[in-house]
This record gives sequence, structure tokens and C-alpha cells, in this order.
Amino acid sequence: MNHRQRIAGSIVATLSAAALALGSAPAAFAGDGAPSPAERTAAVIEKATGTTDIAPAPAPGTTIPQRSTGDAKVTTATGDAVSIALPGTQKVTGTKAGKNTTVYPGAAKATDLAIQPTTDGGIRALAVLKDSAAPREQRYDIGLPDGARLVKLNTGAVAAIAKNGTFLGGFATPWAKDATGNPVPTSYRIDGNTLIQSVQTTDSTAFPVVADPKWLHDASKGTAMGLVSGCIGGAVAGGGVGCIPGAVGGGLGGAVAGVVGGLFD
Repeated sequence: MNHRQRIAGSIVATLSAAALALGSAPAAFAGDGAPSPAERTAAVIEKATGTTDIAPAPAPGTTIPQRSTGDAKVTTATGDAVSIALPGTQKVTGTKAGKNTTVYPGAAKATDLAIQPTTDGGIRALAVLKDSAAPREQRYDIGLPDGARLVKLNTGAVAAIAKNGTFLGGFATPWAKDATGNPVPTSYRIDGNTLIQSVQTTDSTAFPVVADPKWLHDASKGTAMGLVSGCIGGAVAGGGVGCIPGAVGGGLGGAVAGVVGGLFD
């Protein structure tokens, strides 16, 4: 082997070794590998919600806002339009992350917001309380047809009832989980057409905390199955406090009451 051949061989060997070294650690050279804020929040949310009921796309008639200051919109089985305004205080563009969670990082004080479409035709709004500075109440302004209103049920769920007593849909019984997966006490209250979710954290709560109002309508749970017992059944007959009020219940037929029971049992 002459001098030139020895030099060429040495160069080839050096380049080959360098190529092998680069190939053995692609993550180090493909970028810093750190997840984005949206990816981190989606991971927290999907740990709490699971991923089996996240739909690949919203149901027909359902839209997810591009920004946190926009409204999520749904079309009920009755053809009525309902909107859900997120409790954001900052105008943040949503980013899809995880399986299919649209995240609005930092949309409120110490709070990330998000939306997931669900396989039952519903939509799940989510608030992620990042630390103890986050507000303990999240206010969701609900756009309803004229004359419709929100009514709290004894299950803790909230139904949307049209002026003529037709059931439009509603929000399932609320839940919240801390970073370890333990439940955090939570509840709804109503202020006009505003749904307010309260989350009761303590000094021992492990942050972040995930909480969700989930919207459902009758098409997502199949056909009605007659009257249900307890508060809802009593409300249809003119029942009492914490149930569908008698004025509304008077126009609430058995089929509608059955849908309410099927959604929120």
C-alpha cells in the first residue's frame, strides 16, 4: 500500500467511526428532545382522563376553538346550537398534542386549558391547575337557545333544558384528580347561564390538578328508557330543590326524563 492509499484509508476509517457514533445517539442530535408546554400538559391530562374515549375528530356539528378566547360549539340532537366559552383570560392559540387533546398553555393564571372530543359524541373541556396559585373556581359561560336554562340535578350534574321543556344535553357529574390520580372534591354551581366548577384543594394536594366539565347530549347515550326514580322522577311530577324545578318538569315528558337519567346516572 502506497502513501496515498494509507492516507485515504485512514480518512475513511475516521469518517466511518464518526458516522457510527452519530447513529448510536440520534436523540442528542435531532434536537434537545424536551417536550413542549402543550405536550407536557397533554400528558398530564391524558394520564387523568385516559385515552380510550378520546375521538380522532369532533362529532359532526362540534367545533373546537382555535384560541382560548373562542367558544367550543356543539349541535344537539334537537338541532339547537350550544356554545361553551373557556375560562381563559389570555388569548392563547391551541396546540394539538397527545392522542388528540387541544391545549391552550397558560390561558389563565397558573392554569392551562384544553379540550378533547370524545367517542360518545361529547366534548370535554379541561382545566389544569398547575400550582396553589391557580383559581379554585373556573367559570364556563354557556350559550343556550333563547329561553333555555341550566338546571342542577341531585347527582351533581347539570342539564340544559329548552324553554318548552326539551332536554338539550348537559354536563356530567364533575370530577377532579391530583397528580397522583387521587380524587379532589369538586362540584358545580350555576349563575344564570354560567357553569362554575369549584375544586377544593388543600395544603396537601399534589399539583397539577385536572378537572373537567364534560358535555353530553341524548344522541350520545342512545334512546330514552322511561322515567327514572328519585330526584329526576320527582321533578317530572313537580319535584323539589336541587332537581329540575316543577315549572320545567311540567313540560318534561317521560322520554326526556329517561334521557337525563341515562346521561347522568
